[in-house]
Amino acid sequence: MTLAALNTLTDQSDTDLTATITDAHRQLTHHKARFILALTEFHDRELARAHGAPTTAAWLQLTHGVARRTAYEYLGVGARLKNFPLLAQTFLAAAFSYSIVRLLLRYMTPENQEELIELARTHPFAELVLLLAGRDQPDSRPTANRISVVTDPETGEVRIWGRLDPERGAEFMAALKISELANLIDIDGVDEEVLEDPAAVEKLIERARTPEDEKSEETDREPRTSRFGGPLAPTLFTAFMGLIHMVRSHPLSRVRAPGAEVNVLFTQDNRAFIPGHHGGQTGQLMRTILNGSVRYHLLSRSGLTLKVTRATRLASEAQVKALLNVWRFQCAGPGCDHTRFLEFHHIVPWAEGGATELANLIPLCSGCHALVSAGIMTVHIDSDPRFLRFRLPGGASYTSENRGPAVTDQAMGQWGDRYFDGPVPRGDEHRLQVWEHPDSFDEPLEGEA
Repeated sequence: MTLAALNTLTDQSDTDLTATITDAHRQLTHHKARFILALTEFHDRELARAHGAPTTAAWLQLTHGVARRTAYEYLGVGARLKNFPLLAQTFLAAAFSYSIVRLLLRYMTPENQEELIELARTHPFAELVLLLAGRDQPDSRPTANRISVVTDPETGEVRIWGRLDPERGAEFMAALKISELANLIDIDGVDEEVLEDPAAVEKLIERARTPEDEKSEETDREPRTSRFGGPLAPTLFTAFMGLIHMVRSHPLSRVRAPGAEVNVLFTQDNRAFIPGHHGGQTGQLMRTILNGSVRYHLLSRSGLTLKVTRATRLASEAQVKALLNVWRFQCAGPGCDHTRFLEFHHIVPWAEGGATELANLIPLCSGCHALVSAGIMTVHIDSDPRFLRFRLPGGASYTSENRGPAVTDQAMGQWGDRYFDGPVPRGDEHRLQVWEHPDSFDEPLEGEA
C-alpha cells in the first residue's frame, strides 16, 4: 500500500471506513472463492508437474508462498465444493465468507444442501455454529485420542501435548475446573451437593480469589456473573497442577468434577451437543450419556418458568443455571459466542419495574452488556413475547424466537422488527414508527361537523 493510499484510508469518515471494510471483504471473499475453485481445476488437471513441482501443494508453496498446511486446506475445501455447486455459486457471489463455507462443508450432504444454505443466509456465524451442533458430519473420522509425554534427558523438562475428542475434552476441562477450586481451598469439607452445582463452584472459585478486604456481602450494585468453561489462561497451570495434586493425595478417590460437569443439551429437533464443544455428534455422545457421568438438559422451545419476587434484584442460583441452559451456556448477544464472565441483564430495567424472572433476564458477556449500557445495542421484548429483538445502530435488527439463536431481520419476513415500540440505539430514534393521523379526537368546531 502506498503512502497516498494509506492517507486516503486514514482520512475517511467513520461511515466511509466501515463501508470500505465491507466492500473489501466482499471482494476478498469473491476472489478467494475464485482462487480455490481455479486451484481445484488446476489440481484435477494434474498441472503441478508441468510447472516443476511434485504436487499442487508444493507448487503453491514455491510460487505463491502458501504454507503447506494452508495449501492442503484449500485443496480439501475445493474438492468438497465440487460436490455442492449451489454452495460454490453462493461462495463465488460472496454471499458467504470462507469461514461459513468451511463450517457448512463439515455437515453438508446433497440432501441438506439447500437447508444449510438457508440457515447460513439467516443467521450470524456464532448462531449457525449452535444450530449445526450435534448434526452428523458425513466425512468426519473419529478423533484418535492421544496424549504424548516426553522427558528431555538433558534438562529433565517434560513436554506434554495431545488431542482429545469433544467428549473426552469436555471431561478434561471439567476436571480442570474442579482442580482449580481444589488448588484454592480444601474441597474435602465442601458439601457434595454444592460441588454438583456449576454456579456454586464458580462462586466458590470467585470468592477464593477475592482478597479478604474485598469480601463483603453483595449489594444491589454488584452484578451476578458466571464464567462457564475451563480455567482462564493465567490460571490454567495452577488448575493442572491442582489436578495432579488431587490424584497424588487421593489416588483412590471416586469424586468426580460435577461442579463443572459435562453438560449435554438436547434440543427438540433431536440434536444433542456439549456447550463449548460443538463438534461432537449426537450419535457419539450417547456413549457419554449412558456412562452416567454427565448432567443433561432437555430444552423446551421457551422453558421460562422460574420466577422470584420483585424484592430480589439479582438472579438466583437456580435462575443462573436455567438461563445458561436456555442460552446454550453462552452470551445471548447476536453473533457473540463468549462464555466467560457472563452477566445477567434485566431486559426491562429493574429501576423501571422490570422483574427478576427468567422472561426478563438474558446472559450477556461484559462486552455486549457494555454496549447495552451505553445505548449502542438495545434489547426489546416485542408485543408478541415470543420475539426478543436485538437492535444495532443503523437499523440492523436480529430476532430470537422463543430464546432460540438470533436470525437476521430479513429472514423474519412478515414477523420482522417493525420498530413500533421499545428502545432503539442512540441516533436511531427516527426509525421508530410513531402513529400519526391528521384527524383530531377533539370535538369539531361549530360549522365543521
